Amino acid sequence: MILITGDTHREFNRLSKIQNNDGNVVIILGDACINYFLDDRDIELKKYLNDMNIPLFCIQGNHEERPENISSYEEKTMFGGKVFVEKEFPNLIFAKNGELYTIDGKSVLVIGGAYSIDKEYRLLYGSQWFSEEQLSEEEKKEIFSKYKGKHVDIILSHTCPLKYEPTEAFLEGFDQSKVDKSMEKFLDKIEENVDYDKWYCGHYHIEKKIDKLEFMFGRIKVFGKDEFYPKYDENGYEMIRDYCRQDDVFNNSEVCCPKCNGKNIVIQKGDGETIYGFDTIAVICEDCKKVYGFSDVNYKNGCPKEL
Repeated sequence: MILITGDTHREFNRLSKIQNNDGNVVIILGDACINYFLDDRDIELKKYLNDMNIPLFCIQGNHEERPENISSYEEKTMFGGKVFVEKEFPNLIFAKNGELYTIDGKSVLVIGGAYSIDKEYRLLYGSQWFSEEQLSEEEKKEIFSKYKGKHVDIILSHTCPLKYEPTEAFLEGFDQSKVDKSMEKFLDKIEENVDYDKWYCGHYHIEKKIDKLEFMFGRIKVFGKDEFYPKYDENGYEMIRDYCRQDDVFNNSEVCCPKCNGKNIVIQKGDGETIYGFDTIAVICEDCKKVYGFSDVNYKNGCPKEL
């Protein structure tokens, strides 16, 4: 099964939900940050991830070095296109920008890269910043000329076309006039001139669908399908994400299942660290044998949803 998720930023707890013996592959839409420190810290993380035996297919984000700039990577052919892999860590696969792959029977165009709004901060305090985090003008021209007027089934990118820029996800107090949006403008041209069926992107740490484009962050989905993974919890109960609001359950005189109104329920709490205010994420109904998630949980900035 091919699965897809958003930015991980070196936090891979979500992979614990995935069976490593089912032939699963996980697409990460940039900022896996596996090549961030470029020292032994990266090596230790790679050993851990490789030993999980879940192949990761990573798109280039803006918080990581390009694999082609790291001498230990070799160019190989996988999924019908060129990828970058290290011999020591064959389960960690990095896509090549502008390459067309065949994944799960679909033609898939990959366009990584984005501008880092924290660039000045990272340079000021000695953190890593990568000068080739965005595509060069030559790369853009080559990709545009290669795919203009053609059809691809799915496009994978790190950032999004400018027309779909999620202004509601912008950091408060940050001067957007300082942000280089050349990548987003380029993706606008791709969106307007390449025929596609579905587009996935990350970067903004939100979960949102608009037209044929889907922003992904912490949740995992089955690639090319509107189906979350895992579908069932450890008890075999189906998880219905974003089913209702917290107020729909807790503003009544008696707390009950939002579906069947039964009282044979368990309130599922969050992890106690990632949520502002009321720390409940779902109602588990023992009669329905389902988990009903809340759509209005107030997660802290940068924290993925837990259900």
